[in-house]
Parts: sequence; C-alpha cells; structure tokens
Amino acid sequence: MKHTPAHFSVDPRLATILGENYSSSERALRELIDNAWDAEAKTVRITLPTAMTEEPIVIADDGTGMKEQELRQEYLNIASPRTSRKGDRTPNLNRIVKGRRGVGKFSGLILADEMEVITRAHGIQTRITISKSALMAAGKDIEHVPLPVEVDPCEQEAHGTTVILKHLNPKLNF
Repeated sequence: MKHTPAHFSVDPRLATILGENYSSSERALRELIDNAWDAEAKTVRITLPTAMTEEPIVIADDGTGMKEQELRQEYLNIASPRTSRKGDRTPNLNRIVKGRRGVGKFSGLILADEMEVITRAHGIQTRITISKSALMAAGKDIEHVPLPVEVDPCEQEAHGTTVILKHLNPKLNF
C-alpha cells in the first residue's frame, strides 16, 4: 500500500465562492449527488444515520470514479470548475454538467468534520481523508495541510466513488 500525502491547490476565486453558503443540509447533500451525476453514475445510494447515533452519512455511486492523478490534480484543485477542464456535457451519457463552481466537494464538510472519499477507476482505489478541523486550523494556508492519500489495487472493472461523512455536525436536522 502506497502512502503519499496530497495537498489542495487553491484557485484565487476561492474566497468569493466559499462565501456563498449552502442554505440547508439537504442542499449540501444534493451537491454531493450532483458530483455523482457529473461522474455519469446510474445509481447513487445514500445511507443516513439512525437518529442519536455516531453513524456516518454515506453516499456511494457507480460513476466513472477518479484515477489518483485526477483526484490530486482536478478534485483537489479548489474552485476549478469541471466545465472549464472537460466541457459542459459528460463524455458518454451527454448529460449537462451540474458542477459549475468547483467547490461542491466542500458541501460534505458542512455536514461533518471529516470527509473520506474512496474512488475506484482502472484497477486502482484511491482514498483521501479531509478534516474540516485541520483545514480551519490552517487558516489561509490550506494549501499546506497534508491530506492522507492511500492508493491500492482493486478489481479492474470496479468504478465509482463513495463519500463517507463522519463526526456529523450536531446542529443538523435530519
């Protein structure tokens, strides 16, 4: 198993875009579902926790997934919209891309203190953990926050992404 830290890459538009808050936990969750749509998922499974438990929220899709390089160079490139890199339609299903601002990934951190992203593509599973408290502690220097990345082989046919939201915000209404 290869363990090499990753770092966010910050676009100058970050401050403006992140200032636009999500109005509800439902809207934040919808942003993660929109990411699955853009990844051409045909199925998205959402598991919500039982009330008054420490269970996570889990969003799992069967989309294209990301290779390690895509995760590092595209997913972690904050405020870099997918449409500017790959166009306004998905390549195979010709769907209109919903992700427009490149910050939907942060909606998970509105719901939880820790977001784990596990993505599978081309026989490789890449796992990254993003901690809101670590990002907040870094202040304006989030580019220097190490993000643990694990890369392992998986079945060649495996594809899709699972987002696990842990340590949920206790102020959320479910």
